[in-house]
Amino acid sequence: MTAPPPLLHRRGGGVSLVIDPRGAGRVVYWGPALPDITDGLWDAEPPATPDPGGAAPLVPLAGWGYGGLPALSGRWASGGWAPRLAVTAVSGGAQDVSLTLAGPDGALSVLLDWYIDAETGVLTGTATVTNHGTEPYRLDWCAALCLPLPGWADEALTFDGGYIREFQEHRQPIGPGALVRDNRRGRTSHDSFPALVAGEAGFGAVHGSLFAVHLGWSGNHRLTLETLAAGTRVLMAGELLLPGEVVLAPGGTYRTPPAYAIATDGGLNGLMARTHAHVRRRILPRAPLPERPVHLNTWEAVYHSHDPQGLGDLARAAAVVGVERFVLDDGWFHGRVNERHGLGDWWPDEAKHPGGLAPLAEVVRALGMRFALWVEPETVNPGSALHTDHPDWLLRLPGDPDGRRQYVLDLGRDDVADHLFARIDALLRAAPVDMLKWDMNRDLAGTAWQGEPAVRRQVAGVYRLIDRLRAAHPHLEIESCASGGGRADWGILARCERIWVSDSMDAHDRLSMQRGFTLFFPPEVMGAHVGRGQSAVTGRRLDLDFRCAVALFGHMGVEWDLRGIDAQERERLAAWIALHKRHRALLHGGRWVRLPLDDRAVTGHGVVAMDGGSALYLVAQRVTRPGIVTVRLPGLSSDGVYRVTVPDPSPCPLAWGRRGLRFTGAHLSSAGLRLPAGTPDEAVVLHLERCGGETS
Repeated sequence: MTAPPPLLHRRGGGVSLVIDPRGAGRVVYWGPALPDITDGLWDAEPPATPDPGGAAPLVPLAGWGYGGLPALSGRWASGGWAPRLAVTAVSGGAQDVSLTLAGPDGALSVLLDWYIDAETGVLTGTATVTNHGTEPYRLDWCAALCLPLPGWADEALTFDGGYIREFQEHRQPIGPGALVRDNRRGRTSHDSFPALVAGEAGFGAVHGSLFAVHLGWSGNHRLTLETLAAGTRVLMAGELLLPGEVVLAPGGTYRTPPAYAIATDGGLNGLMARTHAHVRRRILPRAPLPERPVHLNTWEAVYHSHDPQGLGDLARAAAVVGVERFVLDDGWFHGRVNERHGLGDWWPDEAKHPGGLAPLAEVVRALGMRFALWVEPETVNPGSALHTDHPDWLLRLPGDPDGRRQYVLDLGRDDVADHLFARIDALLRAAPVDMLKWDMNRDLAGTAWQGEPAVRRQVAGVYRLIDRLRAAHPHLEIESCASGGGRADWGILARCERIWVSDSMDAHDRLSMQRGFTLFFPPEVMGAHVGRGQSAVTGRRLDLDFRCAVALFGHMGVEWDLRGIDAQERERLAAWIALHKRHRALLHGGRWVRLPLDDRAVTGHGVVAMDGGSALYLVAQRVTRPGIVTVRLPGLSSDGVYRVTVPDPSPCPLAWGRRGLRFTGAHLSSAGLRLPAGTPDEAVVLHLERCGGETS
């Protein structure tokens, strides 16, 4: 076999990856793009075996004497758990590389497939494990990506939270030992979004070099960031496998979900420039997405109380304020009087919708709106017809309680998947449904197939079912919902056009949730609704203008009984929806930026057109702060002159806000604007348009 070249240099989108493939191999460099390199620039002679305290090999293993967390773990049926894998083959082009590693006996191999996107610079990596031996191999763990980080990357940003408080950012110093983030809930989870950011201490919105990783998978996951004895840091991401979940028969293979890694300068805004571009160009099932219609969702308007006349009146009230899609949420199907009944029986309830869903859909369409439908196909209520007829279709351990009075259906079974496809397909053919809000309100913890863990099997089944429905109905759009943001990742987003961030529409809390969400998702996929005056889940009362301003910057919608609002509320809501529509192309196609505000009392973000010609910014007061707030506006063309206004209907705290003043982009990004501090839960929207002439 021809020896591999001494160094491999792959680059794209302003990023370089340099690999030394000799022996066990190692990543020599990953970061901002380098010029062409020669061997003399590096220590080109690797040690005979990896230094346990120094550089990690491509696949760190105990068999090499590596003392850190391994990238691969498993054992043969008759024993043997510490292989020594070395590079045996290399292939690829200017932006991609495939490296095969195998042990001396050839019984086990790992294929690493890495690709750097030419436009976004995002590195995508997978690992494929193959059992070439004669006996089963139990695989316990395999990282999709394993990358070194420099020692100066000494601060980490991770995500925690919970139901109705998803995507909470948490910062911590990176010290000795390992930072490990596991998720065992079977869904992506509310409390451990599968992403990690590491950078130089104090990195912020506009400054600092960063590295980030995200696992595109809707099940269990593990992220690790370990500091070795010599100070080297090693970042890994992969699917968390439960005991016995993957046993490779002779000839069997396991391929990890894809992990996505980002290296960037320019702080968190630099990170979002890459992640948003990558989602738009490489992840979404449609690129570009069609124009995002403003939603009215019926859940907090009527809950389970459906009747055709009331829903028709709600649709008419929605059309008056400019809503473009009417989403019929939970409560429409057979026997659904509350959350404890009906799941699994996916046909219209005869008492609520005696003529089926088509009559309501036609009312909605006659008003100029599209019609969408809520479903939760993966679960079943005890006592439903489906549960009574097929109790063997459940994923459960003996004695497993029915969480939320519902069980999980085994989507790994062909007969279950065929039944659900037929039911949903019939719904889509019986009424003009253009979008499904696909919900999933139960964790998979404690579920099992034939007594064995079944998370991986179930996630794969969900993916197959969605793919099958989309193939049969090419026009169909899907929103991913799992009690809010419990299933939000690039794996599900490859099959969806929208993600419901949280079941909480409390705009005060939404500021931090949407802040964390947009680090990895662009605003056009972020479901953001205007709720009622008093939040249904927190009880907090908030002004209509504040609620609208927070929802303005996502995929805007309304979740509120509009039949009972007064004329003034109707007029202002319609004005905010009109503002969203007027700037929708900017909001959903521009570059999202955070404002560099160090004061936790005030937060803000904005969207700048790709050509720098226009921008919208939100400045929101969260808690009491007296005095003046200086707000710098990043992302503008430094030599451009901009007219700054406060557009109607946003509250205007500036005397010149409606007529506007002119400033250079350099002034706005450096000196900023001085705004009077408001009271808690107030917000102002700023609109900027590049123009000619003198500054004010």
